[in-house]
Amino acid sequence: MNWPNSGRIAVMMAFDLDGESLWEANHTPIDTLNAPRGSYGPIQGMPRILNLLDKHGIPATFFVPGITAERYPEVVREIGRCGHEIGYHGYIHETSVHREVEHRDMLRAEELILDLTGQRLVGHRGPDGGLFDYSLPLLLNHGYIYSSNYRNSDGPYLHRLDGREVPLVELPKDSIFDDTVYDMYVDRDYQSAAFLRSARDFCQVWRDEFDALAEEGRMLNFVLHPQFIGRASRLNALSDLIAYMKDNGAWFATNADTARHVLRQRGYEVTV
Repeated sequence: MNWPNSGRIAVMMAFDLDGESLWEANHTPIDTLNAPRGSYGPIQGMPRILNLLDKHGIPATFFVPGITAERYPEVVREIGRCGHEIGYHGYIHETSVHREVEHRDMLRAEELILDLTGQRLVGHRGPDGGLFDYSLPLLLNHGYIYSSNYRNSDGPYLHRLDGREVPLVELPKDSIFDDTVYDMYVDRDYQSAAFLRSARDFCQVWRDEFDALAEEGRMLNFVLHPQFIGRASRLNALSDLIAYMKDNGAWFATNADTARHVLRQRGYEVTV
């Protein structure tokens, strides 16, 4: 890909603002231990993250379940006020195998985000990290221009439907760029904190991946969670990584802006 501003690589700082929905989607009662864990991201992590993005002058995408937007409307409004993108991430952090249910949940989330921020949703990251047989037609019907679900490429590509290319960009992600791989102790019993990794350790992994992918002109799409990465020491390490990427040819963009660029490169007119 030829990236704007002579960028060597497209970098998308993407955050899944799950809140308490991680437990609710699994039908796990929010007890006195888990409730603070879920609320940490919106309440404590998000101000730090927004300050970090402002400090570096870069945009980001926040995938927000509908129920999180209901509980923390001012946080969602602030995301919009800061100029960041909001993407669809289920209603209660789950994706239904039934088209009608997913269609209903998408409409509810779209209306809520539009009311809070004035933004129209154009991108999809399923909580389960996959798509169903009905998904591509449904996303196109809703006017979406990208999906960020698959893990099968180091670069963007256009989906095909019934043997034909369609204007729906896949912006792949991977677990290696997901902070839960390193910090999933937050979802487990506290005794599992023995698996905790230093933020410097996993930011070094990301830096190595960045260097290798930049050599090939690829892309890097993060999967970050405010309740994990939003802790002070972790954001300090992430800040250093962002500075490094800025100095080494990164083009920072939202998922939506990356998808728009890909579509225009392929000759599509983009109106959203």
